[in-house]
Amino acid sequence: MSILDVSDLQVVFLNDEQQPSIAVDQINFSLKKGEILGIVGESGSGKSVTSLAIMGLLPTTGKVTGGQILFQDTQAEESIDLVSLPSENKREYRGGKIAMIFQEPMSSLNPVYNIGFQITEAILLHQKVSPRQAKQQAISLLQEVQLLSDNQTLETEFLQQNHHQPIEKKELQEYVRKKKNAMLKRYPHELSGGQLQRVMIAIAISCQPTILIADEPTTALDVTVQATILELLKDLCERRQMSMIFITHDLAVVANLADRLLVMYQGKIVESAMTKELLFNPQQAYTKGLLACRPRLEETRSYLPTVTDFLNNQEITDETEIPPKTNILGKKEIRLNQSLLVVKDLRVGFPKPKQLPWHQQEYFWAINDVSFQLFGGETLGLVGESGCGKST
Repeated sequence: MSILDVSDLQVVFLNDEQQPSIAVDQINFSLKKGEILGIVGESGSGKSVTSLAIMGLLPTTGKVTGGQILFQDTQAEESIDLVSLPSENKREYRGGKIAMIFQEPMSSLNPVYNIGFQITEAILLHQKVSPRQAKQQAISLLQEVQLLSDNQTLETEFLQQNHHQPIEKKELQEYVRKKKNAMLKRYPHELSGGQLQRVMIAIAISCQPTILIADEPTTALDVTVQATILELLKDLCERRQMSMIFITHDLAVVANLADRLLVMYQGKIVESAMTKELLFNPQQAYTKGLLACRPRLEETRSYLPTVTDFLNNQEITDETEIPPKTNILGKKEIRLNQSLLVVKDLRVGFPKPKQLPWHQQEYFWAINDVSFQLFGGETLGLVGESGCGKST
């Protein structure tokens, strides 16, 4: 059963001279109940514009000039065309029936309000509940997205901290209540990128949406945090029987997530297939180019192929020479006998707050005895998870 049918959708943007530019060119696709649909393509291919058209969030310079977006509401007998729906009625569906997670959580969350206020605001906007009920829902959502531990885990934590003394039930309940409230009172700047994305997911699913649109939600996250967010999204879809449109430029990200993939190029859908079929047996040159342009760690090429090479039907091999126009830097000469930068036993610490003024100052060591050298003509990579000390 399809809950979303997009037919002949066309989106046009006007430039400063009022000249039209087609961003989405008569595309067609459907989304089934409980399905995860991946939309992939390069930047500028029309992926995000398609999602904004579905949500009714196109900027003033953009306009849907053709086609339909039919949404099958579970509470309505007939499909609803979101394109022709009046603006005031779109709010009922936007956020309530169809929710969206954006690429950068810090740009979506208000820095002057705590996360508890921002989650409860979304709940109160779409549901007829009291502020107290909204707060309880917010706590449950934070536990569901695994940003806050469940009640049993919090109780176990308190018992382990106070195992040497008898605990009254009232003390245990008070500890759990304070831990929950403390999380609700935290501001966006007090959370990491992965935690902020979990807050955005909590807001998106707060009103039990039928469709969740995720527009590159893991781009700003490192690979380990990215994996946990992807696993969380897949688990939420299965548990809530929710459909999802996952937008990304990285085919590897959706390889184990999406049931079906659409490949977009210059505003058009160039290929559509089940995920495994498309990844292992691509039919279109553009799709082959996307798959081949991802560098493999176990090999070093003299020439990194681009999508254009495949669209021009150029055969790419390990012996392919770099065209003169792309060989801008020329051959690098690494002078191993000349150290331009020497870092030796570097330590950087951040002072921890003192509990009492006369206590000795303690530090959190962000960098602990790091040493390396950088030679002339050399490129040195610093790799690691978030919080390992790279930027510091």
